[in-house]
Amino acid sequence: MNNQLKPYPEKLTFFEKLQLYLFDDEDKIPDYHQFTKHELEVKKRYSNVFAYWIDKPSLSEKKIIQYLISEFNLSKTQAYRDLHKIKVLLGNVRNATKEWQRYKLIAMIDKAYEIAEKRKDAKSMILAADKLGKYTQLDKQETQKIPYDEIIPPSWEITGDVKVLNIKPIENLEEKQKKMREKYGGTLIEEAEIVNE
Repeated sequence: MNNQLKPYPEKLTFFEKLQLYLFDDEDKIPDYHQFTKHELEVKKRYSNVFAYWIDKPSLSEKKIIQYLISEFNLSKTQAYRDLHKIKVLLGNVRNATKEWQRYKLIAMIDKAYEIAEKRKDAKSMILAADKLGKYTQLDKQETQKIPYDEIIPPSWEITGDVKVLNIKPIENLEEKQKKMREKYGGTLIEEAEIVNE
């Protein structure tokens, strides 16, 4: 492994290593990124809670804190510290993107369907299936895909002609520019006055 080209820097913080190897087995982690015994315990805890939360996306942060305390015998302070880091690994659940919210909603509809199926409640099963179909827009025709590979970008041409912007050109522009240069740009550095304090 030492002779191979290393795709990541050798020195990584514990959190950077977590981001790279959260679900990897020890033997899959390069020698130069190995976790300490304590780090492995924390990694195991984070991966457990990460998977638990992904599996139950509708759980609140309060429930995750309770899970951390009861499952891993943590103090409330440590549970909150862990929650913060897990949220960063997961993507902030509270301020999540629409994709995460969609995922949560579909998971909740699936759960409602399971409950209805266990109760043998056909009406509730149909309602859950209907909601899922409408939400995922399975009841609508698929829109035609945009052929991005066929789109030709516009070809822009640089011009000094102000008429293309509907601006009236300045008459005798070069002569006016020359006068401005003489008036404002004629002072050379050598001619500048040196002011002593």
